[in-house]
Amino acid sequence: MWRKLKNFFLSLRTYSDMSPDVGLRRRINQTLRSRSSRSFEEWYHSFWKRLDVSKDVAAFVYDQMEEYSGLQFSRVLPSDRLSTDLHLSMVCWFDWECTLCDDFCDRFSVDIHGCFDPYALSTIKDLVVFLNQQVIPVNYSQP
Repeated sequence: MWRKLKNFFLSLRTYSDMSPDVGLRRRINQTLRSRSSRSFEEWYHSFWKRLDVSKDVAAFVYDQMEEYSGLQFSRVLPSDRLSTDLHLSMVCWFDWECTLCDDFCDRFSVDIHGCFDPYALSTIKDLVVFLNQQVIPVNYSQP
């Protein structure tokens, strides 16, 4: 009986270690509220169109990252740092990277499980450009 009780309390502790920090999420969203909110079309045209980012990739990031993080992505800028500004590892579920890879594969039929390392990316711009590069077909031009 003690073992079951101990396991129950350990599972509660593990759950809290793996779940998002909602207080931090709330504080980040409070900071983001000082910025203008952009519809997806505005967000895309303001930041990604001139970089030749696929509209589908930008929409994926805009929608999915808000779902994973709970942050208002309509207010996120390309220069926002994934760890320092947005604290993604703290405000997302522990497995958000795997979920992103699965969702990306479902949406674009491109498996990025082996090459996606969010810790190697610094900013939202880095993330969007990386994902965009994964869907761009390789151009093998003939000489």
